[in-house]
Amino acid sequence: MFSALGLFKNVECPRRYECSLPRCIFLHAVAREASEANLSITPPQEYDPFSAGEVHSPPAKRRRLDSPALRQDVELLVSAAATRNEVDRPRTSSDRNHSTVPDGKSCAQGSIKARFEPLQARPTSTTRQTPASVTRTVSPPPMKDDKTTIQKVEKKRPSKNESLTPRNVPKAPAVLKTRFALLQKLHEQMKIQNSRLAALKDRRAVLTLSDQELVTFSLDEEEAATKLGENIYKNALAQKVLRIKKMSTDEWVKTVEEWTGAASPEVSQANEKQVHETTISTGLATFDEQIAILKHLRTPLEGLEQFGYVTTKPTEKEIAMTKAAVAATGGFETCDRCSTRFQVFLGRDEHGRLTSNGKCRYHWAKPSRAGVSKATRVVGQSEAVYPCCNKSQGSEGCSEAPTHVFTVKDPKRLASILQFEHTPNKTDVQRRRPVSFDCEMGYTTLGMEVIRLTAVAWPTNELLLDILVRPYGEILDLNTRFSGVTPQDFANAPSYNTAMVDGDLASTDGKGHVLRKVDSPAAARELLFEYLSDETPLIGHSIENDLNVCRIIHPFVIDTVLLYPHPRGLPIRYGLRMLSQKYLSRSIQAAGEAGHDSKEDAVATGDLVTMKVAEKWGNMRRQGWSFVNGMLTAPDEVDAGGHVKDGI
Repeated sequence: MFSALGLFKNVECPRRYECSLPRCIFLHAVAREASEANLSITPPQEYDPFSAGEVHSPPAKRRRLDSPALRQDVELLVSAAATRNEVDRPRTSSDRNHSTVPDGKSCAQGSIKARFEPLQARPTSTTRQTPASVTRTVSPPPMKDDKTTIQKVEKKRPSKNESLTPRNVPKAPAVLKTRFALLQKLHEQMKIQNSRLAALKDRRAVLTLSDQELVTFSLDEEEAATKLGENIYKNALAQKVLRIKKMSTDEWVKTVEEWTGAASPEVSQANEKQVHETTISTGLATFDEQIAILKHLRTPLEGLEQFGYVTTKPTEKEIAMTKAAVAATGGFETCDRCSTRFQVFLGRDEHGRLTSNGKCRYHWAKPSRAGVSKATRVVGQSEAVYPCCNKSQGSEGCSEAPTHVFTVKDPKRLASILQFEHTPNKTDVQRRRPVSFDCEMGYTTLGMEVIRLTAVAWPTNELLLDILVRPYGEILDLNTRFSGVTPQDFANAPSYNTAMVDGDLASTDGKGHVLRKVDSPAAARELLFEYLSDETPLIGHSIENDLNVCRIIHPFVIDTVLLYPHPRGLPIRYGLRMLSQKYLSRSIQAAGEAGHDSKEDAVATGDLVTMKVAEKWGNMRRQGWSFVNGMLTAPDEVDAGGHVKDGI
């Protein structure tokens, strides 16, 4: 602070003895009259922490009129004399009535105080008394905990209108143009997530942020990133944008809760199921109309054989040649996880081993690179890293398994284990009910085989079949992180019984019932065929994998990979989890190491198809398609009166 010049040292302070400044420039030596002091004394008021933008209040100042040591000695003598007087002198009735003087002190205290009065700052008049600043009660300054308490109680953020412009910071980590561009991207992703939250029809929608709150939220996140320094500011904010983009609705709700301090009402699973059923609507009145539109989404598999789709059965000659080639290799395979060359021992070797080369160290996630930006165009593409451990590509694996594993994709080799079969032709009308199905696979000594099969009816998501499958080969790894099947569940699963399973499915939702185990993939395929005919729409995601492990050739296939194609085309494809988050606002496959749920995946796949049916029907209706007497008719098949033309 600047030192005072002394210009006001002879001017009495306007606040006088209520002044709390440690170094006041005004005069404080003039004593006040008793009447003036009594009029000016007011009860202490509570400090307002927001009055000057500062939470900590300055401590009230006590005026210092004499030496602290001398005052303490005087008070001790006064107290001792008063005690001696009260003990030695017997009290009379007159003493009881007149034991105090007008200022509240005893007679003994008054006499002793008068003896020491020359040592103190005496008032100029006998009517004057000790200033109020000495005798008044001073409230202690607020502690540090008060600030925390205020913040916890006051959860509502102050209303302040701000524009989408980066805030001023002491040290900007980048130029304003760069900060503004990153801030806009962050705000854009937050706005998308907020719109999805607002579209919900449950109680979580109350957490929807206003436009100004979204701007404030974006500014808070961008400002927090500036404190990380210029070296990692851009990377940290880019990762924040990507993280928000990939958030599910539940994850966004938690993020909003943390920022606002509010809590969202819990929604039960029954309510969530009801929301999904009510929000996904095709706009079609009857089941036959839905089937009519669904047929227009049929995926032709001809020409897709190079991507793993099997359309014809391998011949016996091809199978025999494949068996001979496999026998010639001596059981050597390449590990599907760590690319190590190892040997498979069918029936175990003399040491009881199923595979050679010991344990397998691998990365369970596929390597990925950061998105393309202006920086990558200058300095080149960034190095690919594994999302499971953030290590660079080519580094030692972060996970360990007891054995190496392999997978088989050649249709002829698959047919050498179990031959493919066409879906049988059936005329029953009920067989037309579309089926959405999903399989979970595990590694065995024969490659990757089906270990769980789940089928649900479309579009009601009624559970039709959910079973565990005993593979032909000896199990090397159940692949629990992805299959969701644990060794305990597989070992303790009871044998399949038709009567028991039907009873279980009638009373459960697919998650509470006990999974039962069939003896082979061929037996599982026969159970699935009970719900299929060659005209049944069969729905799946990357359905060629599920069909191949079951050895099924089906003519009427609807694959969500082809309904929601990647811009770069096959074999690149979107994952089911990403599609579910983007189009259904539903988080699936979020159990981590617990693995996936094939019923959850089958339901999500069917709901994605439902959305495509609604979209397809909207486009066809705009083109003039309509239903006449329950039959889907093209625009050129209907006359001006809305009737089907003769001869059609």
